[in-house]
Amino acid sequence: MSNLNTPKLNTPRVSLKRRASTVALLYSSVLGFLIPGPTQAQALNWKIGDRITLPPLELLNGNPVDWNDFKGKVLVIELWASWCPFCARQNPVLDRFYRENRSRGLEVVTVSIDKTKQAAVDYMKKGGYTFYAGMATAAWHALYKERRGLPQLFVIDRSGRLAAIEVRELMEEDIREIGKYL
Repeated sequence: MSNLNTPKLNTPRVSLKRRASTVALLYSSVLGFLIPGPTQAQALNWKIGDRITLPPLELLNGNPVDWNDFKGKVLVIELWASWCPFCARQNPVLDRFYRENRSRGLEVVTVSIDKTKQAAVDYMKKGGYTFYAGMATAAWHALYKERRGLPQLFVIDRSGRLAAIEVRELMEEDIREIGKYL
């Protein structure tokens, strides 16, 4: 028996829980581009002298980076793309510098902003690079968009503080300057 004061709806019944989760998903997907989450906001505010907390990163081989493995070392983070001509000139120099100085406590982790993982894998294989490489997530893209331009290089000193930011192609003498942090 139906209540005369309750209108009949010809819509399928959807539980309130399911409706709430659908609305939340819709809002998060729309607003996620407008309101950065905690990791994205943190990446956007990197300044020289700040103690840096790095967003999660998965390497091209599928392994997650454990940033604790780099404590007490000088860490260079580079954002690059396979289609970037400046990256193509800088990365061989950076890799050579890394090979020469990794025994002194230098680590290099690069982040590709390519659209496909395969483009990044092919680029790394073609260059024979030995530094670590991963694919950018939303947090890494937020960091890239803060400064626009490639390559972007960040030097984190042994105490975990941001020591340098470069947004341009670095020549060999510029890369060698990183040695002052070792």
